[in-house]
Amino acid sequence: MSTAQQIVRRAELLNRRTIDRRTAAEVGKVDQLWVDPQSHRTLGFTCKSGLLGSKKRWFAWAQVDTVGENVLVNINPELPELQQPEQAISTIGLEVITDAGNKAGTVADFLFDAKTGSIVGYLFKSSGWRGVLDGIYVLPVAAISTIGSKRAIVSEAAVLEPHQYAEGLHQKMSQVAEFLHEDLDKTLKNVEGVKRGAQSLAEKLQDKAQEVKEVAQVKVAELKQQVKPEPASPEPAAGDGEVSSPPAPEADLR
Repeated sequence: MSTAQQIVRRAELLNRRTIDRRTAAEVGKVDQLWVDPQSHRTLGFTCKSGLLGSKKRWFAWAQVDTVGENVLVNINPELPELQQPEQAISTIGLEVITDAGNKAGTVADFLFDAKTGSIVGYLFKSSGWRGVLDGIYVLPVAAISTIGSKRAIVSEAAVLEPHQYAEGLHQKMSQVAEFLHEDLDKTLKNVEGVKRGAQSLAEKLQDKAQEVKEVAQVKVAELKQQVKPEPASPEPAAGDGEVSSPPAPEADLR
């Protein structure tokens, strides 16, 4: 199973069919999600069924097997139905007040990891305080100092220049994280491949250089043999090959 986050918006789960993983029977539809305000974690949800959704059943988030177009849950028929914990609250509609005592808006929704139930951020609707335009904005969990059943106190600095929420942003959050991880792996593999290729090329060039060097040495030796001067012929010794003239007659002095 993939360990990547599956970030979903609470509102997207409302009215999705809830199906028993063991029997494939439809149990009802998601009615409301409930959270623990202290740990910022989704504790579970209520499922509605019957005429006009009058019958309600609580499911702990630990029972959720898969979240897709339908929500698959694990139901043990031998155990009694679970009851909603007392600390579970619905954060929708909570008043958002800054730590300076100013009202910034109201909580409209939240984003959470469907695999763990951990909330990654709240969405609040601005009341137009200090020129912040009407719209839905992201409120980081770390910006909340106190949260109760009716209101949340947040850092004023976090809501002075909030980031506006765009549809599909939460889906991109997990997709970008997976893409970066995969891209990093591919990049490392490509770098390793380039290193191996460069090393192989360097070895081939070294072998080629050695081969050229040896051929050059052979050619130089051949040229030296071709231009080597022939030894000079020895000069003839004195008298060799020459005809001696007869001695001149001596003069008669008598």
